[in-house]
Amino acid sequence: MLKKIKYSCIGHGVLRAFILTMFCLVIYSLIASFISVNAVVTSVFFVVLTTLSILYGTIYATMKAGHNGWLMGILVALFYMLAIFIVGIICGREFAFGIKEFVRLALALIVGALSGMIAVNL
Repeated sequence: MLKKIKYSCIGHGVLRAFILTMFCLVIYSLIASFISVNAVVTSVFFVVLTTLSILYGTIYATMKAGHNGWLMGILVALFYMLAIFIVGIICGREFAFGIKEFVRLALALIVGALSGMIAVNL
């Protein structure tokens, strides 16, 4: 029998992932203001930070819900990436969804699904 999805767990997971991202970005900005940081390092940092934030948010949401780990992970990753995309547009980024954004979204969904599968068994 299918269990009902707990949407509040998904929301809390996305919120926790987003707060972790903002906290790490503030620290990174402070560090980058004192030293010169290469564009490649910045790009890698954003990908790693996104991955870790989705991992954290998904594990939290899945452990709270207790079931449907892969689905929780995909939904947390999808809503997290949507929130990041909206914040980027508000901050002046152009409204474009190219191959780079598609690859990041696919990576986020894969990480979300896998971390949800792992978290449901913790």
